[in-house]
Amino acid sequence: MGASSHGFNQEQQEYLVNVLSGLNLHKALSRGGSASEAPPETVYGVPMEDLCKEEVAKHKMHPVDMWRQVEEWEAAGHLAVGLDQFLLRHLGFFNVEPASPGYMMRLRCPACVLRGDQLQTLGHVAQTFAGGYSHVTTRGSLQLREIQPGNVIPIVEALQEVGLTSQGTGADSARNLTCAPTAGFDPAELIDMRPMAKRLSTRILRTKELQGIPRKFNISFDGGGVISCVSDTNDIYFQAMELGPNDHGLEPGIWCRIGLGGITGHQDFARDTGLVCKPEEAVDIAEAMLRVFVAHGDRTNRGKARLKYLLDREGHDWFCDRAREVLESFGTGAELRPLPAGVESPRAAIDRQGHIGVHKQKQAGLNYIGVALELGRMSAEQMIGLGRIAADFGGNDIRLTVWQNPLIVGVPDDNVAAVEMEIAALELTTRANAFAAGAVACTGKWACKLGLAYTKQDALGIVRHLEERFTLDSPINIHLTGCPNSCAQHYIGDIGLVGSTAPGGGEGYNIVLGGGSDQDQSLARPLCGPVPAAKVNGILENVVSHYLDARSPGQTFLDYVRGLPDDALPTLVPTEFSAAS
Repeated sequence: MGASSHGFNQEQQEYLVNVLSGLNLHKALSRGGSASEAPPETVYGVPMEDLCKEEVAKHKMHPVDMWRQVEEWEAAGHLAVGLDQFLLRHLGFFNVEPASPGYMMRLRCPACVLRGDQLQTLGHVAQTFAGGYSHVTTRGSLQLREIQPGNVIPIVEALQEVGLTSQGTGADSARNLTCAPTAGFDPAELIDMRPMAKRLSTRILRTKELQGIPRKFNISFDGGGVISCVSDTNDIYFQAMELGPNDHGLEPGIWCRIGLGGITGHQDFARDTGLVCKPEEAVDIAEAMLRVFVAHGDRTNRGKARLKYLLDREGHDWFCDRAREVLESFGTGAELRPLPAGVESPRAAIDRQGHIGVHKQKQAGLNYIGVALELGRMSAEQMIGLGRIAADFGGNDIRLTVWQNPLIVGVPDDNVAAVEMEIAALELTTRANAFAAGAVACTGKWACKLGLAYTKQDALGIVRHLEERFTLDSPINIHLTGCPNSCAQHYIGDIGLVGSTAPGGGEGYNIVLGGGSDQDQSLARPLCGPVPAAKVNGILENVVSHYLDARSPGQTFLDYVRGLPDDALPTLVPTEFSAAS
């Protein structure tokens, strides 16, 4: 490439412009001033003095640049605290003391897919370097706990050897990218969206400015199958839909409808933008939207830093217009196209128990088997055993669901009985009652600094209390979350409980009823609370008893509760607990 009249070729000129821009010198020099007259340093236009302390910490040391610091901490046996541990969370390690010893590690598992051999490795890692168990998360991934300083690097290296990472799973990251867990073998799905989720995850991890973003960010890809990945609770969702002949200038076929701003802990679902894209364009569009968030998200107030608040401030149309500008700069031809809601064919019905038990795949002669866990917990031995079963009897394919359980995929008809016996030998089952199948709980006070209630233990007690007293013909989903951050999404449960302080102190809950997602989308309504945790079993027994006594034939719990006016909800609980919070 030839030199210009300035003595620099085009590539050299572009490099100098980038350097000057990064130092904020271009503004001073463009006015003929000196570097000393440059305006104050900013981060995406926000003066340093206005940044919250977490943003200052990320500016001083970007999380992707901190590995040498991690090595020093590990060599000294140092447990990161304060802003240091905030930065370390971007790499997937969380100091959760005093709730639980040492670190928690969260795995990045794009599209909710693992191989059987990878799960075996994770089991050995849990045995050797962690507490000997794991939990399946509500984003279709895994967490290991009780990791002592000095074991972080061995875990990272063990993950790398089998193609796994924990990077980008905590703090201000685009978290694990979810997909319908039955993607690729669901008889009802419209398109397998695993490639999109995996490609976007790789792009994010290979792009510095897409890490250490203003706040956590969730993206979901739903191919339209029978098991939900609760896409409408995400910051961005791509929902596959089938479009027939139409008057909107779009070719009939499979498209993705796009939604924005889901954050049910703040009582908001993602809203349909009225825009669609081709499935193969979803990765570019997601990146463009993420870049708009990076450039314009609030870096001064973490309580208002999620995408929802940018949308509230600037509007959906403004946001999508900015995304179009970024898309144009990519030059790939990806495009946002308008399409009103309701034009497409109805999506397949969600099977609320499709994640448990034996189910036919669309591939002839093959099955997937959903393994029931107690609120997502697997011992290291069970992890190793399930990984071996997947490798020996199936397609070496494991899926993790947002309902906190694994699926073993690709099991031939002739192997189903043997697999069920192997699972039983691990003291696990492929069957669950209608309470256990839909029970979801975050780790709560037992292992989270923010938890106000012992959600895992309480959820297990609730399930056992109710299953001893009632037999259901349709599931009741019960979600317990330990704090208002709502990792277990209590507002979308048939019954939702959020940890609180009980009157007079101690562990308590606020209880809500009638939530749902997807085709059942609605935020739950307050029932009562805060109530002492010790009273919850009795209250829920009363609620379920009322339902079974008063329902119409075949009426689901969700339909029954939603049919009650607000002033009738207090009749479901004893008088002393009927005042909604």
